[in-house]
Amino acid sequence: MRTWIFIANRNLTGFETTKVEEEIKNFLAQWKSHGKPIKANGFCFENAAIVLVADETDVQASGCSIDKINQWVRTIGQNLGIDFFDRFNVLTKDLSANWDLARFTHLNFNESINSTITSWDEFNKKAGK
Repeated sequence: MRTWIFIANRNLTGFETTKVEEEIKNFLAQWKSHGKPIKANGFCFENAAIVLVADETDVQASGCSIDKINQWVRTIGQNLGIDFFDRFNVLTKDLSANWDLARFTHLNFNESINSTITSWDEFNKKAGK
């Protein structure tokens, strides 16, 4: 399962999270690679990230279909006033096991949820699922 993670530069409100999750469903319902639908799912994680997961068993995401993800996320960010493309934004757990937005450091990289994660298994391991 191929995974894309876009960390926001601020927490989303409840309304924004609901709106983004509706947009995720709409986008993934029409997302295709070379005219073939891609099996995918997505959600907002901890009101701070968009997580998209594609099952590429039958249809692999192509360069153009991945470009569409980036365009779509950029548009959502512009509409909400959120930057999802600052790769130094990460999610880390605090001492109470709550997820917090933080800036990347060499100290938090291994434990953080960040934009370099491309595997569903790695995401689940770090998310504690």
